[in-house]
Amino acid sequence: MRRSKQRKNRMQSGEWGVVETQSPLGFGHGRPVWVAYWIDLAADDRLTMEIDPDRSATISPVAWGRARRAFGLPARILVLDEETAARVRQVVPRRVKVALAPGDPRLTRMTTSFDDLPLDDLDILPFPAPRARC
Repeated sequence: MRRSKQRKNRMQSGEWGVVETQSPLGFGHGRPVWVAYWIDLAADDRLTMEIDPDRSATISPVAWGRARRAFGLPARILVLDEETAARVRQVVPRRVKVALAPGDPRLTRMTTSFDDLPLDDLDILPFPAPRARC
């Protein structure tokens, strides 16, 4: 008898935040880049970062897919401004609510630029570290 795959139905839960800033450091691109943080606010502020000179690539269906696979499916996404909210609404499903939260301290904390940090403190790897396959 053939068994069909059992799929888990992912439940919506939790709250995310999306913050977008511009950094003049370049991160290997040689020019200023846009940085978008997709933050899981429910789980000790885990985040994914999208870094690209093209602003439209930081909040895109591809970036949404990476964040969704990392964190699951959120019930609500908080953003700081209306422009970012409109861009997020274009890439997320309709059942995910996008809300403005201009004074949220968890999001405003992410708006500080990398210029405020010494470069020695940045620990950003362009690719994940390889793991042994034993």
